Amino acid sequence: MSQWPAATVRYVLIGYVLIPLAINVAINVLLGWLLFLDQESIPVWGFPQSVAMEVVGTGFLLPLITAMISSRILIRHLHSGMVQPIHEVELSSGIVSRLVSWVGRILRDASFGGCLSFSVVVFPFLTIPAFLGLLDFHDDSVGPFTLIAVKAVYAGLCGLVVTPLIAVGLLREANHSPE
Repeated sequence: MSQWPAATVRYVLIGYVLIPLAINVAINVLLGWLLFLDQESIPVWGFPQSVAMEVVGTGFLLPLITAMISSRILIRHLHSGMVQPIHEVELSSGIVSRLVSWVGRILRDASFGGCLSFSVVVFPFLTIPAFLGLLDFHDDSVGPFTLIAVKAVYAGLCGLVVTPLIAVGLLREANHSPE
């Protein structure tokens, strides 16, 4: 990022980190409030309604919806010249570089199929750590405010992974795709 133009860094930080973070947290707090506030307790594990099922739903839907919205906006901004493609991405490993390249390729046309593929691929990377965190819960159920807090933190963290990944992938791919 140190070699990126300042305008691109600002564009990514504001449009693909701060704004999505606030939106994801707000939406998940609102959903948690509307769905669970009248319940005395919510099981940590179980089906159909539990903390684990909220993790599953958020872990799948957040990347899907984020990809559908963010990729279209960024592609429009690239075409209008509002943001310039990045010429080089300094990445620490070949795996990360290949992942960023794949994200750029799969989302470059902002198709539903590409967004769905993206969501399916990132799903285990988002949900498995969350499930491991749920193992630390000492009780079998939580109160509604705890669930709302878990939803807010989880959605915020998911957004901090997914949205910048989409931005960097598409900004990098814009250099490799034909106009």
